Amino acid sequence: RSDDWGDNIVHACEYCCEYGGMSWTDWINDEIDIEWEGRESCQPGDIVGMLLDLDGGTLTVYRNNRRLGVMKTGLSGPYCWYASLVNRLSVADAVSIKRGT
Repeated sequence: RSDDWGDNIVHACEYCCEYGGMSWTDWINDEIDIEWEGRESCQPGDIVGMLLDLDGGTLTVYRNNRRLGVMKTGLSGPYCWYASLVNRLSVADAVSIKRGT
């Protein structure tokens, strides 16, 4: 934990491709499978995008270039996000991360 986080208690956020759920942690406590507006799971071949806007304090999720919704608000400071793939045949076995400009 660093003072750079300010009052923010969210240090990492997860988008679960299997069922579209969201989880987050403050490295001590975890909030798992949180409902959010726009929640959708992924299918094989889907492209998932995550836009972290620290000016607005939001993490928005996209699937196949379609905005699903804002998954988390109130974000600030150094931040970590990730998408998880579960070990099942219906989820693609490849992940690539590209940094936008």
